[in-house]
Amino acid sequence: MQVGYTTGDIQIDVYVALEKVGVGENFRETVTIHNETAKALPPACLVATSDAGYIRRSVVDVPYVPAYAAVSVVLELWVSPATCVAQVDATITHTYHGVTCVSSVPMYFFTGKLHTIFPYHHAAPKYNILLFGIAGAGKSYFMNSVLTMLSPDCQISQRAAKRDGVGHHYSQRLAKFDLDGIQASFWDTWGLTPHCYTCGDLQLMLDGTLPSGWGMFTVYDDHRDLLERNSDTRDSRAQHAMLFFIPHGSLDKPEETDLITSTFDQVKHLNPLLLLTKTDEVDQNMRRQPGQPSADIIELKQQASQVLNIPVNRIFTTVNYTTEKQKTFEIDR
Repeated sequence: MQVGYTTGDIQIDVYVALEKVGVGENFRETVTIHNETAKALPPACLVATSDAGYIRRSVVDVPYVPAYAAVSVVLELWVSPATCVAQVDATITHTYHGVTCVSSVPMYFFTGKLHTIFPYHHAAPKYNILLFGIAGAGKSYFMNSVLTMLSPDCQISQRAAKRDGVGHHYSQRLAKFDLDGIQASFWDTWGLTPHCYTCGDLQLMLDGTLPSGWGMFTVYDDHRDLLERNSDTRDSRAQHAMLFFIPHGSLDKPEETDLITSTFDQVKHLNPLLLLTKTDEVDQNMRRQPGQPSADIIELKQQASQVLNIPVNRIFTTVNYTTEKQKTFEIDR
């Protein structure tokens, strides 16, 4: 996969392997030096650095490059210790004989560790993760953002549901999304309102009774026989984890906080992660640097911690693709 190149008398082409790596793992690049001059280039060092410090200064010796010829070398990029996702830097600067090449590595290249996760129960071929929360919180946008990040394409994924004109609900069906090459599935749900999930639908989702495609307005009794016949595959649909979505504005609406807390109590056995959404409305910088929350964002997380009586380290903020036409490293990260 080509991630950078220059033009001129000395050209530098940079390629990374197609095999993904994990955050914090060293990786290799193949760098090709093209000498388009009539003179040979003497041996020199090729140096790679990153402004944010994710990549430590990495060096490889480039041998003699004859006139109008090319030489390829393998550069081992050394990652700084104790790194996390927020420190990953997509931009790497390469310097050789005074020529600079800036390469950009997509975030999906750093998702290698996700491919090493396997379910602990033989009845479940994949981990099932339920996306649940307030209607309009952005669950489907989040799903689109995940699919976009994991794709090598530059376009924004639109596989998850869009707004369909029914109240605040973007999704009206339980929808399963498999992740390519990863042993996990996300299950998108319709949003939580005072008038939804009043007939035990949530528990039926959690224990795997309801299949993918089950509608928001589907009547259980009309399909009881079918569900009972499919009960032997229920374990494969049972949910192992949950992401609970609430928009930041819900924290200031007593009627919504009551609904959130009462519902959250029903799922505490899953130890769900809380995702605060639309936080870029509070701090616009979140779209550019989501890993550097402002004091206002930190205060929001503390407020949510008090409302739901959960530790702050189980509360995260999300920034989803909305109006963007192409993927960006910052949102993917």
